[in-house]
Amino acid sequence: MVDNKQNATPTQVVLAPKKETEGLLSGLQDRFDTFVDSLGDVLTDITALEVNTMVCRQITGEKFIPWQSYRNIYPISESYLTQEGIHSSLHERYLSLRRSLELEYTLLLIDTNSELYDPQIASNSHDLPILTESEIKMDDIETRMPDPSTAENHIKVQKLLANNRFLSVLRKSSELKAALDNRNQTLNDKHEEEEGKMPSAILEKEVKTDVIYAQTVIQVDGDIINRYSEEIFDHPQRDIILNIHKISVEAGHQEWRNLFGFVIDLVRNTLEKGFSSNLFSGFGRDQSNDSN
Repeated sequence: MVDNKQNATPTQVVLAPKKETEGLLSGLQDRFDTFVDSLGDVLTDITALEVNTMVCRQITGEKFIPWQSYRNIYPISESYLTQEGIHSSLHERYLSLRRSLELEYTLLLIDTNSELYDPQIASNSHDLPILTESEIKMDDIETRMPDPSTAENHIKVQKLLANNRFLSVLRKSSELKAALDNRNQTLNDKHEEEEGKMPSAILEKEVKTDVIYAQTVIQVDGDIINRYSEEIFDHPQRDIILNIHKISVEAGHQEWRNLFGFVIDLVRNTLEKGFSSNLFSGFGRDQSNDSN
């Protein structure tokens, strides 16, 4: 009988050079660390479900484009709003969007865990008006955000837009700005139609666009907050609006639970498998010896 085991050719494994192997592992580790960090941002963003129901004059098909949204919000100031013909009743609401971005950027600059951390600014955080004066006007603040209109700041803006925390605030601000733009257009159109016929204060109340009629917030700890605008009780389509809101809350709640469960399972499975430390344990071992 021929001993096939003795004549068998041992399995040969071609191993990558040590430096290349270390580089591969380092790259995978970096990607995994980035993945874990992004999960942290996702968890922060989905700890509560918020459903708002509002009636708009029109809905645009525009999608969220970070660079364009940043360029649209960055220049907002009192002089800019006046120049652009924004209705005076909306100035403060526009300015609050710009202020929220400035605040988030400043918080990133003083956060030691942020890649945008600036130790010099952090050491003087007690002297930053955006942090110490809640009623400070944007025109009285020296902005630290990079100006997207100058070529030398393009890399800085791209780095900023890669930050998940800032991107989340920018997305919400962009959505609110779209609603404000809609209301501004309606106010200006109505003002031209009713000029001299109706006081400005009454005109503003007559324009119903971008009014949030119903809002529901569901916290991860089980707290549920319902808010209703006074105007909903006299609205001719009250029942339809409230029914739409109810359906939206039910659908949103189900999707929220599914997403939250998915993220939790993903984190649990990752921890159980010890992906970060054991994925390549034993990699590079001379497996030809196993044939014995």
